[in-house]
Amino acid sequence: MAERSKRRNGKIPGRSFRGSSQKDRERLSFVDRTLSSIGPRGPFCLLFLLFLLFLLFLNTSPISASERLVRYGMMELPPLFFRGEGGDYEGYFPDLLELLAEGEPWRISLVEGHGDELLPLLERGELDLLSMASTLALERRVDFADVHHYATWYTFFTRDDREILAFQDLDGKRLSIQGGFYALYELRRILDRLAVACEIVETRTVDEALDLLRHGDVDVCAAEQMTTANLVRRYGLRRSPVIFAPSRIVFATTKGKNGDLLARLDEKMALLQSNPLSPLKTLQRRWFYDEEFAFFPSWALSAFVVGLLLLSLALMCLAAVYRKDRIIGQRNEELEEHLALERFLAEAAQLLLSSGVGEEALREAFARVGEMTRARRLLLLRSSLSTERRRFLEIRYAYDSPDTPFPTEVLGGKIFADDVPGEWLTELNRKKIAEGGLPAPSPEVALPSGDGEGRFSFYALCEGNHLWGALAFQPLPGRGRERTEALLRTLSEMISAHLLRRKEARRLLRRATTDDLTGLPNRKVFFESLEREAARALRHGRPLSVILCDIDFFKSVNDTYGHDSGDKVLRQLARRLRKSLRAEDLPARLGGEEFGILLPETDLHQACRAAERLRMEVEETDFVLPRFREGLFLRITASFGTASFHGPSDRASALFIRADRAMYRAKEEGRNRVKSEEGLPSLPRR
Repeated sequence: MAERSKRRNGKIPGRSFRGSSQKDRERLSFVDRTLSSIGPRGPFCLLFLLFLLFLLFLNTSPISASERLVRYGMMELPPLFFRGEGGDYEGYFPDLLELLAEGEPWRISLVEGHGDELLPLLERGELDLLSMASTLALERRVDFADVHHYATWYTFFTRDDREILAFQDLDGKRLSIQGGFYALYELRRILDRLAVACEIVETRTVDEALDLLRHGDVDVCAAEQMTTANLVRRYGLRRSPVIFAPSRIVFATTKGKNGDLLARLDEKMALLQSNPLSPLKTLQRRWFYDEEFAFFPSWALSAFVVGLLLLSLALMCLAAVYRKDRIIGQRNEELEEHLALERFLAEAAQLLLSSGVGEEALREAFARVGEMTRARRLLLLRSSLSTERRRFLEIRYAYDSPDTPFPTEVLGGKIFADDVPGEWLTELNRKKIAEGGLPAPSPEVALPSGDGEGRFSFYALCEGNHLWGALAFQPLPGRGRERTEALLRTLSEMISAHLLRRKEARRLLRRATTDDLTGLPNRKVFFESLEREAARALRHGRPLSVILCDIDFFKSVNDTYGHDSGDKVLRQLARRLRKSLRAEDLPARLGGEEFGILLPETDLHQACRAAERLRMEVEETDFVLPRFREGLFLRITASFGTASFHGPSDRASALFIRADRAMYRAKEEGRNRVKSEEGLPSLPRR
């Protein structure tokens, strides 16, 4: 043990240490260097040295008033906890506590004692921390941390003439074990349950327990496997395959106290254990590395040289095989390239046919095309109109080979149709391949001219009969173009089909969710939105209200002026509702002359005020009937019903029914008024 303590670094001075001890040692090292450099420089250097010592005294003064004292108790168990040659506490646990205390507003005070003495001190609050087996938590006398800082198990050791293969082999034997640890109580419990009569001799240290076995005073010694590995090997003892009391060792504290301390220790231990480069690994190697067990065999150098020669020979053979395979690989390159193009088209088709993809799918496909075809330049052009109603092509994506860097400023550049040759623009509109130069999109960005290496092949991308954009491809010189042109032609047709399918999907979705007459969301969208907003209001505890509106005597409008005039009135009312509501509100046509309005973040009183405002606007609006020659202005009224969501006990369907009943009450009481759900007052008419 003396040899072990001599080669350890980072000892803890005295019986306690502070979280800033590493900084203090750095300051002491600086003072030592200053002393060695003073020499005969006179009184000025001496005064300067005294000033530095004064600053050091201030920084290394005893505990500040705000510093917290944490008392840690442990009994002697090398190399976990023991006294070194100088009387200071050493071992894995003191070094670990020093590491955990760095940067913390508390310091550790080490207390040595027997395990049976330390636990009552912890229960009474005279100690703050112990390292204990987590299985003691069943007794519920102390609070335990969650993250362990050590793991252990016990086994039996005998001399060469004896062997322990089961607990029953301990019957009639004397056994020595260090007292004060959980393993002693666990062993007694096992022996009692198995009815094994074994005399247990309790010792103060593990060295005393092993000495009793060596001198023949006991038949068996029970000790921890890791801490006694070197001693057992040195004494030539036999280890039993039987183990007991496997435990994770965690920090424990007084019941109901020091919860913040345990939480902070758990947090720091979790960080240390999760980082493979943390100082925790250094501590474990320092205290658990056994020099007597580590050795370098004499034949290792010879084996290394032989292995190196064999590796060199293998590399030479591989080089010869590689030169031969490269010839075969060159012949298969064209076939592999063809197969790669076929796979790419299959992947592009799957990507373009999948749901939920947009222009990003085109960008991904073009990036793959540029890599596979070894293009010099590849541009994605999007056809659009400027504010001056001028047709232009915008560069939405640019790919450039590494050998010909492309200016990144061209992204977003606009190439107006007036500046390009009319021939290839005509060919694009005819869905044919066009060739020509590409002009500069702006005065600041210079693209290649129309001659030499600046010529592009343009492949039209159409959305049905509409030109959506184009794919501009510029090949590398000296490359075959037939296969690339076939690939790009196929890809452009696939993209055109994708664009047309996406356009038709948008059209069908719009028709499925929109009322054809008024342009408002239809009944299906309204009820889906009502269910969604009710769930959101329930989850976040926010208000939600509904307004139902029905035009008064609308049948007389159709009977008097015709159904086309009634449709005109419905369209004008829909525009009025859309303008009078907030952006987050949802007006919808539920059918006939009935409309529904969904008001998120709105309580019942606010909904009543909004309904009253809409009622007045409808009453004061002149609805134009332009089919009549002189022009006819019609005045109509509407009845409104409001209801609000009531929380967990309510449902979206019940909310709609209450609003509908309120609207019919408004009609029964004279029309052209606002009524709220039963039980709450409505706003008075103005």
